[in-house]
This record gives sequence, C-alpha cells and structure tokens, in this order.
Amino acid sequence: MLPELANGDFVIVSRFFWALNQGDLVIAEHAKYQRIIKRITQCSKTKGFLLSGTNKASVSTADMGWISPQKIFGKVLLTIKR
Repeated sequence: MLPELANGDFVIVSRFFWALNQGDLVIAEHAKYQRIIKRITQCSKTKGFLLSGTNKASVSTADMGWISPQKIFGKVLLTIKR
C-alpha cells in the first residue's frame, strides 16, 4: 500500500461495520496472500469485493480475484504514520 501506508505504520480497524463501499480501506483474509490491506475498487452483491493497492507493484486485482464478505476481517478507520 505504499505510499499510502508504509511498513511500521499503524491502522485502527473496526471488525464491526454496517456497510462497505467502493474506496473503503479494508483488511481481508486471502488464501494465497494471507492478511492484506487493500482498497475496495468494486462491490457486487453476488460476488463480493474486488480489492487493489495504491502501488503499481501491488498484487493485482486479477491475481486476488473476488473476495467474499466473510473474508473481510475489518474496515480501516484511521491510519497513523510512523
């Protein structure tokens, strides 16, 4: 998530949220990439969410695929730069 988040930055996350929308920063559980912080780029009621990073070298949306709502660990409420 560089330059938005750097190694060592802190995030305040809520596991309790009413809705997720395009543009929200979330933490998701991914089978291949483990726990990841990404931004929601697309929402689908049937498929879930497409996520992407802000860095060109980030894992691509195509590599991650659709993320089900059950795999969203939490919504980032606040970031604290180190």
